[in-house]
Amino acid sequence: MIQRIQSVFLGLIIAIVASLCGMQTLHLIYVEPTTTTTEYVLNLFYFNKIENGILIDSQLQILLVMLASIVIGLSLYILLNFKNRLKQMLFTQINMFAILVLLAAFAIKAYSFVPNFSSDKLMLSSLFGISMFLFMVYLNIRVFFLIKKDEELVKSADRIR
Repeated sequence: MIQRIQSVFLGLIIAIVASLCGMQTLHLIYVEPTTTTTEYVLNLFYFNKIENGILIDSQLQILLVMLASIVIGLSLYILLNFKNRLKQMLFTQINMFAILVLLAAFAIKAYSFVPNFSSDKLMLSSLFGISMFLFMVYLNIRVFFLIKKDEELVKSADRIR
């Protein structure tokens, strides 16, 4: 049903994807000996390269935007299709696949955009962005099991009648 806790979790997934589009999901800073500071700011929309406070390169990530739109669309479909729990469970699994593809595509794009990618150059906001991806996976798993629990409850109630 729409008033269940899985509806809240699906709403959180939508909010997380929307926030990952705007916030600094990955933020790396490289300080070179020639006093040049290079920053890489990555989110689901743009990958930006900033040298000494000046924007040098900005790339729109159309593939990531499309994948984020698919995750949001699937989450909305699952949320609004509350009358058919079996279909909800199927689309929750498809949504999990889409989230994992989004995570993998983001990682591959980040490794290809940032030369000499190193985890020791990550800023604290990067840890928050990566944890938001993992939290999205957790929420989707919880949604699947909560829908499955509701389906089993309905089946057991039908058996008593």
